[in-house]
Order: sequence, then structure tokens, then C-alpha cells
Amino acid sequence: MRSGKYLRWTGCSFAWILFCTTGIAMGQEPPTSVEESKWTLDSGSVRIEFQVVDKRLVIASLEDKQGREWLGQWPQNASFWLLAVRGPESATVELRSADLAPTVLPQDSQASRGSSLRFAWEAALGGKAGLISLTVRSDPQTGLVLWSLDARLPEGWHVVRAEPLILPNLKIEAGLKMAAPVGWGLEYDVKPGMGYSGNYPSLVASSSFLGFYRERHGLYLGVHDPDGHHKHLGVKTDQTAARVTITHWPTEADSQGGHYAPAFACAIGGFKGDYLGAAAFYRAFVVRTPWGRGMTAGPYTPPEWLKDIDLWLMPEPEPLKNVEACKRAGEFFGVPIALHWYRWHEIPFDTLYPEYFPAKEHFKEGVRALQEAGFRVMPYINGRLCDPKSKTWTEEHADQSAARKEDGSFYTEIYGSKVPLNVMCPATKQWRDKVAGIVDRLFNEYGVDGVYIDQITAAAAMRCHATDHGHSPGGGTFWVNSYRTLLDDIRKKMPPGRILTSEENAECWNDQFDALLMVNTPADSNRRIVPLMPAVYADRVITFGFQYIVAGDIQNSLPFRAKMARAFIWGAQLGWVRVEAIMADDAKREAEFLRDLARCRRHGHEFFVGGEFLGELEVAGDNPPLKVEGGTISPNRYAVNLPAVLATAWRNQARAGVVAVNMSDQERLVTLKLPPALLPPAGQSLQGEILGPEGPLGPVEAKGELPVKLPPRSARLFRFTVGMN
Repeated sequence: MRSGKYLRWTGCSFAWILFCTTGIAMGQEPPTSVEESKWTLDSGSVRIEFQVVDKRLVIASLEDKQGREWLGQWPQNASFWLLAVRGPESATVELRSADLAPTVLPQDSQASRGSSLRFAWEAALGGKAGLISLTVRSDPQTGLVLWSLDARLPEGWHVVRAEPLILPNLKIEAGLKMAAPVGWGLEYDVKPGMGYSGNYPSLVASSSFLGFYRERHGLYLGVHDPDGHHKHLGVKTDQTAARVTITHWPTEADSQGGHYAPAFACAIGGFKGDYLGAAAFYRAFVVRTPWGRGMTAGPYTPPEWLKDIDLWLMPEPEPLKNVEACKRAGEFFGVPIALHWYRWHEIPFDTLYPEYFPAKEHFKEGVRALQEAGFRVMPYINGRLCDPKSKTWTEEHADQSAARKEDGSFYTEIYGSKVPLNVMCPATKQWRDKVAGIVDRLFNEYGVDGVYIDQITAAAAMRCHATDHGHSPGGGTFWVNSYRTLLDDIRKKMPPGRILTSEENAECWNDQFDALLMVNTPADSNRRIVPLMPAVYADRVITFGFQYIVAGDIQNSLPFRAKMARAFIWGAQLGWVRVEAIMADDAKREAEFLRDLARCRRHGHEFFVGGEFLGELEVAGDNPPLKVEGGTISPNRYAVNLPAVLATAWRNQARAGVVAVNMSDQERLVTLKLPPALLPPAGQSLQGEILGPEGPLGPVEAKGELPVKLPPRSARLFRFTVGMN
């Protein structure tokens, strides 16, 4: 419920401002124009100031509580919100805050200390008046400023695009960084020419927030959206400033009756530190969403065998012929292993989807043989694409279930097979039934332990403009809700003890997938991969893999070690590497490194499954940088530049863990600096034990720092008992 009352002034194209804490009466004298006025809202972590300049309302200041100013001079004609609206004649009109002159109510002496501000603008649309309002309020529980845009439009008008929050003048200063939710997380240098563009939900915007930080001052910008609306996060820089834009793509129904009032708020906050501070704000919000509870508290709980997996391998595609190689790998690694089986079907990869049946000859027998050898088996399917040459398309008329652009054409994508594939609309029962039927058959006819449904949590949501798919045309929440319906339908028929997984980590289905494959985080020399996703979700989501293992990674050693080492310290189940590649004669040293990581990992399940990720640790001492050229699945090559020793800290109730890995070929004597959450009381120390690949190695004691001697190519787990917070 919103406090205060609307006060409408009868002027044309004016704005009025209402302070919810001042109790303005309806009989008060009408507002008058002013050349300059200021209104301030302090949330505890940030202080935001609005001002009238040249008869336009601007954001004059955005300071954190330490007094750092985040904005530069307000650009001429810049807006802090925009609405694109469409009328009965299909004409689209853009309404911008910079185009509407404000008239303000007299400021009460207590207004600047109020907890809520409300601004509204009246604009002419087709000869009638539309009213756009902005509520800005402080949240005392979180210390955030919450920012909500609302519009009441004339009959026949609706919002086609909203930019509820625009910051056109975020100051660029030397050393400014930005963390974005791209896969594991990417840290950008914010400098001229830098840019970021992410459609939510997708790999590139897996969550709805950004963090900016410099010299331990941080600014959080997020969208606290419990429904998973289709959005876009964008950052673009010039020589002096970064422009940050949050965009919402609604459906026509989101403006039903001319009222646009999405049930989400943009959030602004200040923090101390780096990306972990931004993640803490978002983590506190997202636990209130259906997917934020993850698999640990939702209706579906991962089977114990999945929690025990330490290594994922990919067998060769031919059934039965791949069994002996997998057995040799199983004996060598000596940990629970799951197999991700690609190309088990007769059709070529990325061709004629979704005609996965018939399977290759002896596939069922091959699944059983691998299971009898102690492996868990999970085949691949795609849950999003249909080949227009498939029987599903040509004979079952699946074109009727394809997602449609506004002009009625299909969304067509081309991958390595060079075959055009069309994106399907998950709101259609035909497509949901098709995918669910494939999964059901794999479980019940072939007896697999899990099914990997590709792309659902990786590829961007599409705006579908079909009028016969059972959803309102446009964006909105139908994409998220339709896949949630599909996954619920599948799970109703799943045999017990089986799993569903998908590609990457678009968050809106975290509570419906048992595990997520994390291998597509892009890398180049200008962006650092950071554990942003574990900082939000490590205790509620199981992950596996790190990046694609490409040609030359294993032979060049360090690219492979760098990927596996970070998977290890960030809590992921390891590997996602071909059996043939890691068991090759020239891969022995790297196979031993992976084996030691996997065996060490098995002693840390209490942290990696259900534990809280406390961040990367500062590692001092003999810790030189290791540099080599690495690669990803694309032709892109990039510089790997990491310290020889990496370490992170974890906590699960009264137990704490520190994991460290030495990627170099030399012994390293280093000191790990413990995070504040693990520091013992003054004069006391933590008592625990050291564990290596084969188990306990002896007791350990730590105060604020932990001295560590790490053998070449090795990993260690340090386990402590700590006080309960």
C-alpha cells in the first residue's frame, strides 16, 4: 500500500512532487514553478539528491555514506527514466523525464528527512493525458534506495519498452571496476570504450544487478524482481562517464487498462569492498524469490548421489565401445564420477532437433554397462531449438509453436553444424509436451540417471509476439513461467533419484534444476573472471565444470590447471573433460593434478554443498604470477595471468573451511589471510585439521593468518570449528 494522496495540478505537461511524510492537504495552494529546488533522500548506505535545473528535474548527487560522489555533472537533455508507449494507431511515442518541465509543491522543512519521495509527470497522448509517476523510497532494513516507475495511460495505449532507471553520468575514475553477472562473473575495467549488454534471464545477465567499486567504495545497482521479467542491463562509456540503463520489456498485458505498474523495484545502495559487497545486497533480496531458495529448500531435493559427485567426464559417443575407457578412468581417479553423454543419438549434433530417437544401436545396453561399472549417466538434449527440416516441424506443424518476432518471422540461430535452428516458444503446450516426452522416454525406457536440457538457463529470453500461444505478446514473465511449467511437468513423472541439469546459470530455474553446467563464461585479457555467482548462490546451487577444455589446454598445462583450480576453490564439481583427452599418454601429469583436486574435494562436501562462500583470500609470500596464453570455445585467445596459489574460504554453520591450490611445479610457502567472518576472538586461535587427497595430514592452528606449505601441483583443505554467528 502506498501512503499519501495524489495532488493533481491542471497545468499541461508539468510534473508535481509529493512527499509522503509531509501530509499535504488537498486544499493547499496550487504548486508554483521554481528555478531551483532540491530534495534529498538518505537510505543509510546512499544519499540521493534531486534538483530542478533549467526547469527540468535531474539527479544532482549520488553519494555513499563515506561521502564518495558517484555522479559527474548532469548531461544536458539527459533523462533518468524513459517510457516507449504505443497507441491505438500503432504509433510509438517516447516519453522522457528530460522532456517534461516540473512544477513542485512548496518544500516542508522536514521533507529532506523523509523516507519517501514521489514525482509525477503529466503528458499529452493522442489528445488525452497520461500520468507517469516515480516513487523513490528508503528501505531501513537493507539500507537501499528502492525506485519504482508507474504509468496511467489513456485508453488504447500500452508500454512497449520501459527504462525505469537511467544513470547517464556515472563518473569514470582510474581504477574503477564493474562486476557483472556473466556466468561465474566478470570484472570489467570501467574506462572509455568499455561496454556491457545483458538480456535477462540469460548467461550474460544471469542475475539482475551490477556492482561498481574503486578503492573499497562500492555502488550497487540492481532490480529486485521476484517474478523474472524480461529485462536488459546495459553500460556504455564515453571519455568521462558511464551510462547505465535498466530496461524492462513488458507484454501488452502489463499495461492492461492503461496501467503500467510492474511488481519490481530498481535498487541503489552503497557498500565497502569489491564485488562481494554487491553480491551481498542481491543475495539478501533473492532468497525471497521462488528460485532464490535453490534446491536445498525447494520442493525438489537433489539425490545424495549427486551431492557426492566430484568429477564429470564425457565418454566417446559409441555405446559399449566407450565402457572400457571409462572404467580405466574410474579406477585412476577413484572418486564418484558422472558421465555427460553427447551424440548418443543417430542424428548429427545440432541437426534435425528434436528427433533424438532412434538412439544409436546398443545405447540402452551401454547405459546399463556404465552404471554397472559405477558411473552415473546423463545424456544431452536441447530444450529450446527445432530444425525446420525435422519431422516435428514438417509433419507435426511445430512452426505454430515457434517464437515470433514482431513482424511474424522466426528467431533463427546457427551454431557449429551450420544448420538453421528456430527458437521455440515454451508457452506452447506442443513444445512443452515434446520436450517432456523426450525426457520421460530417456528416464523410463533407457534408464538414465539424469537428463541435461541444453540452453534453458543460458540463452536469452525472447520476446514472442504470437497471439495464439497462450501468453500476452511481448516480453514480461511468460518465458520464465513457461519453462517453470515445463520443468514441473517433467518432475511430476520423473522416477525418484534422477536429476535434471542445464547449461549455465540464468537464475530463474535454480530451484528446478539439480545442477548447472558452468562452461561458457567468456574470457579475454581485459576482463577478469570472478566468483560473483558463488557469492550469491553457492549454498543453494550445485555447479559443475568451469570453462570449455579446448585444444592445447592439457598439453600446455597451465590453461587446464587454471580452469580446474578455480572450479575447485569456487566449489564446483570438477572436470567436464573428455575421457579420451584426460586419459591420453601425454596428459598424465594433468590427469594426476585433476585426480588430486577431486580426491581433496571429497573431504569438503559440507562446504561445497550447502556452505556459504566467503570469498577469495589474499595470499602472501612465495606466490609469483603464472602467465600463459589460454583459450575458450571461440577462436578467442587470452592471457592467463594468475598467482601460483589460489585460496577461498567457506562456512557451514559452526564449521569453516579454507581450500588452497598450488598450480605451479614448485613447492610454495605462503600465508593465507583469513576473512573477518572467520577471525577468532582476540588472543585466541582456530583449531582444526589439514586434509589432502588421501585424507587427514595433521592438526592446524590459525589466528588472523594461516601459514601454508603446498607441494607442487597440489591442493589442501583446512577445516576448523568456529563460533556460531
